Amino acid sequence: MSERKNSVLNVLEILRKYSDEKHLLTYAQIIEKLKSNYEIEVERKTVARDVDILLDNNFDIVKCGNKGLYLGERKFTEGELLFLVDAIYSSRSIPTKYAKDLVDKLMEDYSIYEKRKFTHLEKIDVGKIVDNKQIFYTIELLNEAIEQGKKVEFQYNVFDIDKKLKPKKDGKIYKVNPYFLVNNHGKYYLVCNYDKYDNLGNYKIECISNIKILDENIKPLKSLPGQEKFSIKKYMEEHIYMLAGKSVRAKIKIENEDRINDVVSWFGDKIHLYKLKNEIFAEFSVNEDSLIFWAMQYGQTVEVVEPKETRDKIKNLLKDMLKRYGGK
Repeated sequence: MSERKNSVLNVLEILRKYSDEKHLLTYAQIIEKLKSNYEIEVERKTVARDVDILLDNNFDIVKCGNKGLYLGERKFTEGELLFLVDAIYSSRSIPTKYAKDLVDKLMEDYSIYEKRKFTHLEKIDVGKIVDNKQIFYTIELLNEAIEQGKKVEFQYNVFDIDKKLKPKKDGKIYKVNPYFLVNNHGKYYLVCNYDKYDNLGNYKIECISNIKILDENIKPLKSLPGQEKFSIKKYMEEHIYMLAGKSVRAKIKIENEDRINDVVSWFGDKIHLYKLKNEIFAEFSVNEDSLIFWAMQYGQTVEVVEPKETRDKIKNLLKDMLKRYGGK
């Protein structure tokens, strides 16, 4: 790299790091930063020429007369950046250290003053997060396999009594057809088909290890029974807890209008809401196991009316729970 190009890039880096709309830099201050940061001594006309080169190459450098100048447009607005940082810190798949490293990369383009606005944000790990150093590598390989339409194999890990990860089923190798990567409630999942069966399954990506892309074409998703018109959006709406198994057409009774928000928040705005004899009902399609878990969570304010089989499963679960807590 030539000395001229080096000089221009150093000036750009100083503007990126130390300037913004509220913090202007004069040519004299840029010269001072070049000397302290890079041990480079230049004249004012050299800095002026470097700034002109950056302007000619479409960098948004804003000149404010004798007050100085600053690097204007960045990759994201403050609101967009805040949203992205919060999304990373909200992830329940990424350990704190890797989340902070990712945020640092995201904010490379911003001044030290802009970065200070985000120091109040912290990552709070809720529950045990798998410290899988290969999680981003796993994501890359899965994405590559999906793009190429190739099968993958891997080991799947679970926690033991010592809270340490160990391979499930004595290190069994899972061979699957990968279809989608999805984020659900802060966890990252692979939606796939286990090669021996015809249904879809979900695996937490953080629990996957020793992954390999195979030189075998995937089983087409639409070739699976009942998946001819598969929609990932519909799948996610029905599998709110990412549990496998069949979906059912559910009908629930809602205690009062204040609880409608909870139902819409979980199942989306495509649910059918209506009143019948002053009672509120909702109908929607949902994974049966997810509905049972959800109904147990909101059992004080909602009641599963249909299907009868699902309703009976909930009744039996409640009976078992009552016995465990000393009831009859």
